[in-house]
Amino acid sequence: MSSLSRLHLLMLMLLSLLFITNMCDAGDEVEVEILNIITPEGKDVVIHCKSKDDDLGIKNLGPHQTFSFRFSPNVWGTTLFYCKFTWLGGSGWFNVYDQGRDQFRCSGQKKYSWYITPGGLCLDECAGNPEEKGCYAWK
Repeated sequence: MSSLSRLHLLMLMLLSLLFITNMCDAGDEVEVEILNIITPEGKDVVIHCKSKDDDLGIKNLGPHQTFSFRFSPNVWGTTLFYCKFTWLGGSGWFNVYDQGRDQFRCSGQKKYSWYITPGGLCLDECAGNPEEKGCYAWK
């Protein structure tokens, strides 16, 4: 077997392994939860979340209310859900789940808890790991 054929065979084996690994991870259901704590005095927030394939509709969250949804990421590693947030005095949008960014975040945990602030969206501590906690500016 020529060295070029061996290289092709090795690359095919590596790609197959990567595909199988992604398939195992992709089948697990993921939950995204969003909590409205935008201000201490409380404001309603209108949320509209969607992906390329699914429109989850418009939701109105009162102070300290949550909205959550579940889905199974695709095998290609490209699942993306984004939400538009609108409240009295402001608005913003954010990718609440980006498979390329999130599939290995939170120690493999499959629940992502976000809370809404005027400056952006914050990921709550996950899997007991304070390093995973953080806030991200609106896009």
